[in-house]
Amino acid sequence: MNRAWTGRGPWMIAATSAGADWRIALAGLAAATEAPVAAVVIGTTVPDDDPARAFLAGVLEVAGTARLPLDRVRDLADGMSRSYELVLVAADAGLLLPVGEGGWTLVDLAVAMGAPVVVVTGPGPDAAHHTSLVVDALHGRNLSAAVVTVGDVDESALPLPPAGRIPAAALSATPGSAATDDPDSPPETIPGVAETPSEGGRFAGAAEWFEPMLRVEPHPATPVLDVTEGARKPVNGKRFVLGLLGVFVITVLMACGLGWCSSEPIYSAHIDYTGPVEPTVRPYTPHPSTYVPPSRPRPPSTAACPENTGAITPTRPDTATTQRVNRAWQRIEKWLAAKAPASARGLRQPAGAKRIDELQRRMSVAFPADLVASLRRHDGVAPEARFDLPPFFSPTSLDEILGDWRSTCTVLAGDAGSWPGEDWWHRQFVPFASAGDGGCLLVDQRPGGHGRVGEFYPEDGTDFARWPASVTELLEGTATALETGRPYDGRYRPTVDGDGLLDWEII
Repeated sequence: MNRAWTGRGPWMIAATSAGADWRIALAGLAAATEAPVAAVVIGTTVPDDDPARAFLAGVLEVAGTARLPLDRVRDLADGMSRSYELVLVAADAGLLLPVGEGGWTLVDLAVAMGAPVVVVTGPGPDAAHHTSLVVDALHGRNLSAAVVTVGDVDESALPLPPAGRIPAAALSATPGSAATDDPDSPPETIPGVAETPSEGGRFAGAAEWFEPMLRVEPHPATPVLDVTEGARKPVNGKRFVLGLLGVFVITVLMACGLGWCSSEPIYSAHIDYTGPVEPTVRPYTPHPSTYVPPSRPRPPSTAACPENTGAITPTRPDTATTQRVNRAWQRIEKWLAAKAPASARGLRQPAGAKRIDELQRRMSVAFPADLVASLRRHDGVAPEARFDLPPFFSPTSLDEILGDWRSTCTVLAGDAGSWPGEDWWHRQFVPFASAGDGGCLLVDQRPGGHGRVGEFYPEDGTDFARWPASVTELLEGTATALETGRPYDGRYRPTVDGDGLLDWEII
């Protein structure tokens, strides 16, 4: 294995056979991890009584994989990684079995994500044989791996070095020999194994079962964002992290995160799961928009983004702008009513002109005229429905605009001077549509910005390269894509699911 184990981001969990219970490994890894951890499960679900539920801060269930291309699922996992320090990606399918459109497999997904793989093996005489084949397949693709055995496994049959056995009383694994870096040689024996005590099949001791590399701790420089439970949208495998209201975890501060890794790319741990789950590990519990830095209080958002300065005159759109925006919305509304009625019902009533004026004064930013006209048509989208501007940006209400703006300004205030430039974020950027995972569409109201549309993500900053020059053009382009079926920007084709909700297929 040539790649080092990544301490954060996505990890793939793959079972060697139907007898290896990857769900127990998922629960154990989640319980052993103190950082915010989420799961992406492909083609299956994580039911309420699943042992992992108590330890997961978020779950994304990806259904209909037969119709999903590899890059779409990769993007979903990457979207979760923007909001959580560790994301565990798992499926019932075997590592090398076809999963999605075009026959891609879990190992293809691991390569696309650059993710290490936790190989879960189980009891039975073929466990060692299956594990060796899987590790060899990962080795040939330059992927790092760790092996976890679940159940009553005959460890003498596993490919362990002579000194690899550890007594049951020893609760921490000890690494053995490293894997070879020679890509032409077969994988070496698994370096070490740790057992839980025979009576200890509960997740309270999970942190003791694994090598340190499999126990992710909170990043010391990362502000913890808490958000309320309750999703703006239903969790669905066709969107990024839908179901999390106002999630905004600033992962750009994780500059040292990927440096946390182990020099030994293959380790083994043993989970003896024999009893009911009695979780004692405190799960990560989100709460609304409160950044809690580890050592010092974060300055308020007003330190970077003054409010109520009285220096602006609220924008009132002229008749021509209002008519053009309304025509675009009428085209969208007509198509939704005929093709995606559930999305049509989700469009909110107009925002009042006085409230829009008040928000501009509060944010000390004059909005572009077409955004004001659009808000007068619809004050965002109701949480129980889904209407997205392509590909996954949901128009936000006045309250949500203020909340998103303040959240980013809070980060800007606490880290003044540490960003590469004002294109990361500026107090005169106005967010108006949310991706649900920390990303948003915004309009640029800096001098010379002229209300052009840009895309913001915390780890990347703001990009204007492939977005239209105005909200009006975005709405008109969306309407044209809906009416003609031609992909928006050549990349996003409108589709409707079985519930009558609009979705955008990435092509």
